[in-house]
Amino acid sequence: MKLKEQRTDVLKDSLAAAMQCTFIHFPLLHCNHWTLLMLNTLNGRWDLYNSLAKLNKKHADRAKQLANQIANDINGLIPGTIRITNKVRTVRATPQQHPDSYDCGVIVCYLMNRISRNKEIDPNLSRQQCIRFRAKIVLKLLSDRPRSWNPEDNEDSDFDI
Repeated sequence: MKLKEQRTDVLKDSLAAAMQCTFIHFPLLHCNHWTLLMLNTLNGRWDLYNSLAKLNKKHADRAKQLANQIANDINGLIPGTIRITNKVRTVRATPQQHPDSYDCGVIVCYLMNRISRNKEIDPNLSRQQCIRFRAKIVLKLLSDRPRSWNPEDNEDSDFDI
């Protein structure tokens, strides 16, 4: 089997598996800013969440490029699934980060958490709520014993603080 055919088969299998989920999240990093592009597989629609609405144009353009590419792949490779649109709707009720913060990544994590658990999104997320959510993420990462760093493991001196 040729490499191109193998890649197509892997992509087809991956997309078919992903389409079994209700929401597929695509966290996007573009120009040092995180946004969330989300595909709803039940209706074939895309939503873009951007915590800096003022910079929406360049991030929306990048999200539209990706959505178009993925929609074409899904529509072309997986017949019989719902038709995926290439139009992207910007969700206006997205929590906005404070101008002097770097909370875009935290807000993307918050959005993925809330959407995947079918919970309401608070569009007025406060700076204090972002700080608490960031702390919860850190706590989860550090308390996951099999996969987290242990201060007693001092083998790698390159990372000494």
